[in-house]
Amino acid sequence: MAPDRSAGAGPYAWVRIVDVAGLASAYGTRLLAALGAEVIVPEPPDGSPLRRLPPFAPGVDAPEGSLWWAYHSQGKRSVVVEDDATLAGLVAGADAVIEAGPPGTSEGLRAAAPPTTTWVSITPFGLTGPKRDWRSSDLVAWASSGVLHSVGFPDRPPVAPAGPVQLAHHLTAMYAALSVQLALRVRRRTGRGQHVDLSMQEACLALAPETGVPLYLDDLVPRPRPGNRRTVTRPFGLYPCADGYVSFLVLQPAHWRAMAAWIHEATGDEGLLDEVFVDTAVRWEAAEYVDAMTEALTATRTKLELFTEGQARGIPCSPVNTIADLRLDPHLEAARFWRSEDHPAIGELVSPGAPFRVGSSWWSWDRAPLLGEHTEAVLGAAATATATATATATVGGTP
Repeated sequence: MAPDRSAGAGPYAWVRIVDVAGLASAYGTRLLAALGAEVIVPEPPDGSPLRRLPPFAPGVDAPEGSLWWAYHSQGKRSVVVEDDATLAGLVAGADAVIEAGPPGTSEGLRAAAPPTTTWVSITPFGLTGPKRDWRSSDLVAWASSGVLHSVGFPDRPPVAPAGPVQLAHHLTAMYAALSVQLALRVRRRTGRGQHVDLSMQEACLALAPETGVPLYLDDLVPRPRPGNRRTVTRPFGLYPCADGYVSFLVLQPAHWRAMAAWIHEATGDEGLLDEVFVDTAVRWEAAEYVDAMTEALTATRTKLELFTEGQARGIPCSPVNTIADLRLDPHLEAARFWRSEDHPAIGELVSPGAPFRVGSSWWSWDRAPLLGEHTEAVLGAAATATATATATATVGGTP
């Protein structure tokens, strides 16, 4: 089935994307699929490597049981491809192709794309330069960008941002989706596609103020890792409580006065009521004292108690939620954020909904496809498109 190009079918319903980049593009193309694009994932007969990434649904093995695949492939189409000619036929009919790997990996495949196709190349360090052939991973991307050095405690080794969540891949995938959107706008004016050179190192480096603000680049002095509290003022960061942690961000004078009054009520300490502590620099100089008094407030209270009372006092604070906390969060439930679907192999699957909301019915998600579920439908259309393009080129036209 070809993309739905009718009105009201999503803003990108006229776009066909071939995604051969795996995890490096999975989240970005998931967003584009939800906005109406036809996203085709060519797979070998034994399935994409993403299908073998744990965790798996209880009792369901690969290729259908991976929850990574079930989440990141929602709304996409699975096509089993067993030879290069078939893959070239898919590329020939695509508005955009996203690939990942060392430079030059897909040069032969790229030759099959017409001039109107946008090609996004995701590589560890870009297509040019002395590191162009270096290998990478999520952890290598954070390390090479300098972000890894800034995360963790000062007396311990660096900590990977977001742990096993593979956040560098998802960040890069969002840049890939944005690149496709911008390239399609350019094509409307020029009639030509673009070749986008997307470096994972540069994507991570562009994200973080710790490695990008002028102060750090001017003096070239590495800053110590701040742990779970920021080196700006106090209280600013995470504080232990009876059932986990709570986050405080106390910067404005009104926030501090409310915080000092709360600590005084809870502990009887009057020292923090002195007006000198309104100055953020003074609180930073007295960080050990302010932290001790803040922990005396938080230690015996729950996350929910601290959050409720803090917000009532006008203090920016939040519980550090677990996944279970979020699933049972009455606010997310009232906002109808979670969505439920029936997957033929996994059964009922609950997952996050749209990351933004608009007045139009743009957003839609279908379940992740079974292996090869759309092979016959897509390859039949691809064969027709390839034949048409070949005939046009033969008589001197432009595909």
